[in-house]
Amino acid sequence: MSASDPSRANTYAQGSEIFRLLVESVQDYAIFVLSPEGHVLTWNPGAEALKGYSKGEILGQHFSKFYMPEAVQSGWPTRELALAAKEGRFADEGWRVRKDGSAFWASVTITALRDPGGKLSGFAKITRDMSERRDAAERINNLNRELRRNLAELDESRRIIELRTLELQKLSAQVLHVQDEERRRIARELHDDLGQQLSLLKMVLSRSKNEEADQIASSALSSVRNLSYLLHPPLLDETGLRAALDWFIDGVTKRSGIQIALTIRPQDFPRLSGEIETAIFRVIQEALTNVVRHAKTESARVELDKQPERIVVRVRDYGQGPPADIAGVRVTKRMGVGIAGMRERIRQFGGELEVTRSEPGTLVEAHIPLFA
Repeated sequence: MSASDPSRANTYAQGSEIFRLLVESVQDYAIFVLSPEGHVLTWNPGAEALKGYSKGEILGQHFSKFYMPEAVQSGWPTRELALAAKEGRFADEGWRVRKDGSAFWASVTITALRDPGGKLSGFAKITRDMSERRDAAERINNLNRELRRNLAELDESRRIIELRTLELQKLSAQVLHVQDEERRRIARELHDDLGQQLSLLKMVLSRSKNEEADQIASSALSSVRNLSYLLHPPLLDETGLRAALDWFIDGVTKRSGIQIALTIRPQDFPRLSGEIETAIFRVIQEALTNVVRHAKTESARVELDKQPERIVVRVRDYGQGPPADIAGVRVTKRMGVGIAGMRERIRQFGGELEVTRSEPGTLVEAHIPLFA
């Protein structure tokens, strides 16, 4: 042996001692050596803390003591050693058992140990308690499942709400259609039936030379015709929105004394669908009715503007303005029914209607999209 051989042997011995101290100091991992048959040969403090066996209790015992009974019955511990011997290393996670019978979820690595000639000398086994990580992962999985379930329920609720909203919109459209048809019917009966009878009565009274009765009959006939036209102006069907608005605004100006300016752009404003023209007329009719009843103004303005993709309707007065809760979303009992009706009419065409305070007065503005 050369002069350096004792030094080399001493260095090897020191290294082995350091390695032993390292293994002995590890507390979070069970590190121990098994014989080729699976019997425990070494036992570190980490193994004692994790599995509950003292070194004296476990040395020489078969490592299958750490496995669940069903795993032992199936021969799984022996299978692990065979795989480690064949592949050089085996890693797995599964249930293991402590001395007190309690189970924990473990991460296990088994490494085959061979001498310089390649002969199997045993196995090094490292075990770590992964229960907390597994529990955390399980909680995360449960939360993810609950989240997916809640999202699915939310999607289903949203779908149901969308279906109910669509049904309500269809029902609302039907109600408005029935309302308009009923107005047409009543207007026609007032004009054709009651109007004709009053006309006949006026002719009879004119022959009797009773001027007072004749005037009363004339006034009643005028009121019936005016009411008939307000319910559904025949001009709206016959010549279109522009003529109906001219007639209506002229009548409102004469009856109320409010000066109302009407601006329609472009000059050659086209005919629209009957439904849209009726909706626009009703919005302007309701808005001006509110102006007459509540605004306390001397003037107002109506604008109708056809843009490339939408129709814009504006009714502006210069009076006292709306109550604090009429603008935007909230409405009052005093004006709420009319505002809600206007909004619903515009909503049927995918549009929006807003009531805002101006300085001074109130602005009612509706936007109705035009679809090609």
